[in-house]
Amino acid sequence: MSVTFRGRVFHSMAVVVLSGASVLMPDVAAAAKAPASIQASADVCFGKTSSALTDLIKACGVMVGANIKPDLKAAAYYNRGAAYLNLGNNAKAMPDFDAALKIMPDFARALQARGSVHLANGKLDAALKDIDRAIVLDPKSSVAFNNRALIQMRKGDHKAAVADFTKSIELDPKDASAHAARGGAFAALGEKARALEDLGRALDMDPKLIVALINRGVLLAATGEKDKARSDFEAVLSLDPGNAVAKAQLSSLGNS
Repeated sequence: MSVTFRGRVFHSMAVVVLSGASVLMPDVAAAAKAPASIQASADVCFGKTSSALTDLIKACGVMVGANIKPDLKAAAYYNRGAAYLNLGNNAKAMPDFDAALKIMPDFARALQARGSVHLANGKLDAALKDIDRAIVLDPKSSVAFNNRALIQMRKGDHKAAVADFTKSIELDPKDASAHAARGGAFAALGEKARALEDLGRALDMDPKLIVALINRGVLLAATGEKDKARSDFEAVLSLDPGNAVAKAQLSSLGNS
C-alpha cells in the first residue's frame, strides 16, 4: 500500500507543520540591567511586553545593536530570528540564528531553530547535525525530537521517525501535530491500524487539524473506505473552502 501524506513545512510538502521557534525570555534580572535608553526595546524583544512580531523584530534590532551582555545579545538575535521564522521569512531568520550561535555555540534553541530552517531548505544533513546537537544539550525538548523525526521521514527512515515522534509525544503528550505526524510514519510503514489510531487521537485533541483530516482521508481512501474519507475531506473544506488537496481528493473519489 502506498499513501501520500500531505502537510506544510515552510511551503514544502511534509507530514505535518514543522514546529516553529518561540520567543526566548532571558532572566528578568539580567534583562533589567539594560540601559534605561533601550529598556522599552528590551521589554518587547524579550517578551516582557506583548507585541506583534513586526514590533518584536524592530525591538530586537535595537538590542543587537546595543552594548549589552553577550548572552542577552544572543537571545536578541534568536528572538528576532524566531519572529522571522514564524512570519515565514527563512532567509532573514537564518543569519540571526547563525549570529546567536557565533556568540553562544551551545545555544540549544538556536541550534534547533537553525536546524528547522535547514530542513525547510532541503539541507537534511545540516539539519540533522544541528538538531542532534540540540538534543544532546536539551534532551527534554519535544520540538527537537519532533523535528528530527521529520528529517528522518524526509530521509525515508520511517522507523527512526516513529521512535523520535514517540519520544516527542512522551515529552509533550498533548501535541496533536506530533500524533498526526507519527500517524504518517506508521502509514508509510504499512501499519494502517496504528496510523489511524494516531490520526484519530490527533483529531480528538484538535478537530480542526487540517493535516490530520487530510492524512486520514487519504489513508481511508487508499484502503477503500470512501465514505469515511469523503467525510474527512468535506470537513477540511468546511474549515478551508479553497483547500486544493481536499478538492482533488473528493474529485478522485467521485460519487460512488
